[in-house]
Amino acid sequence: MSTPERLIELSESEIRAFYHQGKDAVVLLVMELLSRLNQLETRVKELEDQRSKNSRNSSKPPSSDGFGKRTKSLRRKSGKVSGGQQGNEGHTLAWHECSGCETPLTTTPVEQVQLS
Repeated sequence: MSTPERLIELSESEIRAFYHQGKDAVVLLVMELLSRLNQLETRVKELEDQRSKNSRNSSKPPSSDGFGKRTKSLRRKSGKVSGGQQGNEGHTLAWHECSGCETPLTTTPVEQVQLS
């Protein structure tokens, strides 16, 4: 982030003093003001670009999106009951007892090594 610049405060009498110093003083003042204006416009553009980025349009993570309003899904509920079709019994894997379960691997001998 850039360092904050000093505020430019000129009273009407100070501006008239520049005018009475001659053309060169006025040109110098205008050039300094234009330079400052360009710096500020660049900074505003940077901040606007930064503000417009979120996880959907950049590589930023979703956690950095902040508390802005999220878009609502356009999907509608189908009204169907979740799960398998009615009448289908379904199949699950049968439970098998494990003879070596909860045995530390540090004390279990190696039976086979597979290299890929």
